[in-house]
Amino acid sequence: MGFFRTLLLGRKYMAAWPDDPLLGPVFPENRVKYWMKVGSFLLPPFIVLILAWAWYRGGGLHGVEFMFAMKSTWPVTIACVIFLLLMPLQGIWWFGRRAQLKLNPRLKLFYMETCIMLHRQGSQDPTMMDFAEVTAEGIKKLGRDFLRKL
Repeated sequence: MGFFRTLLLGRKYMAAWPDDPLLGPVFPENRVKYWMKVGSFLLPPFIVLILAWAWYRGGGLHGVEFMFAMKSTWPVTIACVIFLLLMPLQGIWWFGRRAQLKLNPRLKLFYMETCIMLHRQGSQDPTMMDFAEVTAEGIKKLGRDFLRKL
């Protein structure tokens, strides 16, 4: 699967994954999804702070240049900003790769049982994306109690 298709699948999988505390101890998706939300909240002000600090230290507002060995700190600053901008992309990529994983036998059995309870035709070779969709539908229709079998 290509890079951009993996990213699109990752965004779809992240949106489809149910935010239920009972899934937290079993799957890392809840924690990664939480930190993706925190990162999307914290990274923009942090990037602005880095740019303002580099501007100030590089001579803007008559900053102190002698503390840096380089006359211009912009190459390092731009590299840091690009690195910070790519961090959420890494999380989406992780979700995309995770969505393509095949279910192990135990999860496949839980998936099939949930499909039977929902009166839904299940996939013969389910992936984590199929599991997330069925689990989210199961929480809506059956309640949270069916997750205790997991």
